[in-house]
Amino acid sequence: MSGVVKISELENQLMNRIERDDQIEVDKVMRYIAIVKQIRKLQSVINKDGVMMTTINASQEFIKTNPALNELNKLTKTLIALEKSINFEMVDVPVIPEDEEKDNDEPKVSDLY
Repeated sequence: MSGVVKISELENQLMNRIERDDQIEVDKVMRYIAIVKQIRKLQSVINKDGVMMTTINASQEFIKTNPALNELNKLTKTLIALEKSINFEMVDVPVIPEDEEKDNDEPKVSDLY
């Protein structure tokens, strides 16, 4: 799996893991998705403008951190707190036996130590 997770797929997965009749949980998922969208916008701005920015004030010129970083950090903390508050239902995840795993060149975690 590579690339960015689609918002619609993320929303579907989250909605499938909650009780849809519970309006509070549905609202939490919707707020979660709204925060994810804002985080992605901030990440785009940071990628475009960079982590450090040059500010020109009259005759002074100085480098400072991109203010979007602070907002990104705040939203990330909010997202984590919101995620912890969502009442997820247990989902049965199929276990893939080792001999049936996809063959690839990536090392296993145990190979790294």
